[in-house]
Amino acid sequence: MPKIGVRLLASFESAGKFLADARSLESVGADLLLLDEGGDLDREMLLAAIAAVTTRVSLHHPEPRETLRRLARGRLVTELEGWRDVPFPADRTAWRATLAAAEEASSVGVIVAMDPRLLDLLPNPDVEDESNRSTSSSHRDER
Repeated sequence: MPKIGVRLLASFESAGKFLADARSLESVGADLLLLDEGGDLDREMLLAAIAAVTTRVSLHHPEPRETLRRLARGRLVTELEGWRDVPFPADRTAWRATLAAAEEASSVGVIVAMDPRLLDLLPNPDVEDESNRSTSSSHRDER
C-alpha cells in the first residue's frame, strides 16, 4: 500500500485550525505533510509548528535548518523521490484506483491537496460512498 502525503496551504486564517488539521491528518493515517509553494507565511516556521504538535507523521522540507531538524525528531524528508502528485479523487472508487495505480507503479506514495474529506477517506478507503450504497441496496431489494 502506498503512503499518503497531504499538501497543506502555506497560509491560514486560524493557527489553531491549521494545527488541528495537521494533528487530525496524522491521526487518520497520513504519512507525510508538506506545504504548497504559495502562501505568505514562512514555510519552515509552519513546519516547525506542525512538528511541535505531531509525533509520527513525516514532514517535507528540502533544506531544513537545525531548529526544524530538532523539533521534527527524525521525521524530516528532504526529497520526494518516488512520490506522485495526484488530483483529489472524485469518490472512494477513484481513490482506490489511484492507490492501486501507485502501488502498481511501485511509487513510494501519493500526494494530494488538503481537503476536509480526507479525514473520512484516509481511515475508511474501502467504505462505499452513500450514493453507491443506496444504489447497491436498491439492486439487492429488487432480487
